[in-house]
Amino acid sequence: MNPKDFVIGLKTTVVDENILIYKDLFSNTPIEDATDAYWKRALTLFNSLPIEQREVFFEIIRQTMVDTTSNILGIMDGVSTFDGADDEFSLTYGKNNDTLTGDLQSLFLAEEEKAPKRE
Repeated sequence: MNPKDFVIGLKTTVVDENILIYKDLFSNTPIEDATDAYWKRALTLFNSLPIEQREVFFEIIRQTMVDTTSNILGIMDGVSTFDGADDEFSLTYGKNNDTLTGDLQSLFLAEEEKAPKRE
């Protein structure tokens, strides 16, 4: 697997597939079926939104997923840091422990930029 394949797979799984799961859960879960207090509050909020604002709600969730994934990849690339991380990170893949490097954050953001624009 090369770095581009990795970020495409990450984007597909973490962003594209998860936003569909969120849309399904929020759109099809009756509040009375929710057992978790968080989900009840989240569903109440979602259901209180006008129909035209619900898509904005999902855009916010998607952008949060993109920003979070980008930040993690920036840390892996060494572009961003956090307290206590004094050494470089490395990401390996496969039996040969091939290192996945090559501006993962930039590759991820370039793939996200190709996504159809939401108006």
